[in-house]
Amino acid sequence: MNGRNSGVHAADTGGEMGSVFNRGTRAKPKWYGKYKNADGGWKTVATKQPTKTLAKRYIDQIEGRVADGFVGIEKPSEEPLIEELMEEWLTGLSNRNADDDRSRVRKHVLPVFGARRLPEMRLPVVMAWLDEMKAAGKLGGASRRHNLNQLSRFFSWAIERGHTEVNPVRQIPQGSRPKPAAKKIQPWIDDDAVVRGIIAELPEPIHYMFYLGNRSGLRTGEICGIRMSDFEYFSEGVIRVRHSYDGPLKEDKNQEGKTKWVPAAYDCEQFLLPWLAARKASGAGPESFAFSSPKYPNKPATKDWLDKHWLLVRKKLKLDVTWYQATGHSFVSRLLQAGATLDEVSSAVGHSSPIVTRRYYDHFIRKTYSAQLRTGLGLGGE
Repeated sequence: MNGRNSGVHAADTGGEMGSVFNRGTRAKPKWYGKYKNADGGWKTVATKQPTKTLAKRYIDQIEGRVADGFVGIEKPSEEPLIEELMEEWLTGLSNRNADDDRSRVRKHVLPVFGARRLPEMRLPVVMAWLDEMKAAGKLGGASRRHNLNQLSRFFSWAIERGHTEVNPVRQIPQGSRPKPAAKKIQPWIDDDAVVRGIIAELPEPIHYMFYLGNRSGLRTGEICGIRMSDFEYFSEGVIRVRHSYDGPLKEDKNQEGKTKWVPAAYDCEQFLLPWLAARKASGAGPESFAFSSPKYPNKPATKDWLDKHWLLVRKKLKLDVTWYQATGHSFVSRLLQAGATLDEVSSAVGHSSPIVTRRYYDHFIRKTYSAQLRTGLGLGGE
């Protein structure tokens, strides 16, 4: 063999779609592509891509441009490629989920639009992308909607910096946007005896952490990130929450140092006292983590550490709930079922508004009303 590889893409057997092939060697490939231009003639170009997959993606993007009525290969332009702008935007992300956002965009958004330029990004182009994602059947409605939101965020950034004036995502009618799957009612623990049984089985200090999640509704990151001084407000019936692990709260999108207050159960101080006293005796200061794994005493506890012990207890007690379902979800469900106001519960768990709480817990919203609200006109007779 001479080391050359035709490398025609498997999907191109129909003869009408573009193909890629190698004109170099296995060690030093030179990937070329072939595509049909708007005039019906086939053109061959050097993709300048290092792998077959990237070369095929490059040809796919050219074919997309042709299908949209643009020339396959543009003449040099002062307008940067979307790839350049999107990478600049991704580099500057500083929100708490920035790493996840970068990963999602580079996997689902950048490969589709990277070779285009902003003037090409009209509503039909975006709608075609949505149709393709749905037809592929690999992503659910929530994931497709998340991808669309990331594209919209990019356009907002591009508008702010003068690269474009229109966000085509905002032109999509609400009825045509991807819809997440219907919310499923999740299981929760409605028996305090079960909660006490779990606490008895979990090791120290994880049983204290579980208690805070189940009784005060703290998220896992908030439990792991809580400091010693945050427990100094028991006399007011609350616990201060300022951190998620070693960073800002989920609600603190701009990292402004937001604080929220969650309810402290009537037996919270008494239950936590032995642990807090032991931590102070060991030298823990006001800003020391209240809970940390034995391996890293000066760092917040981790979700993996909690999950490891939770799975053991879950198996032993034959529980069909996750840590989240047994803590925060059970907290909200228990209170709403008992008749607590939507506003109070929403505030306790840090939802942006009671509307958000209702969206997830509508099955617990009040269905009975007092006699005053049911006053009639006596039209049915005595």
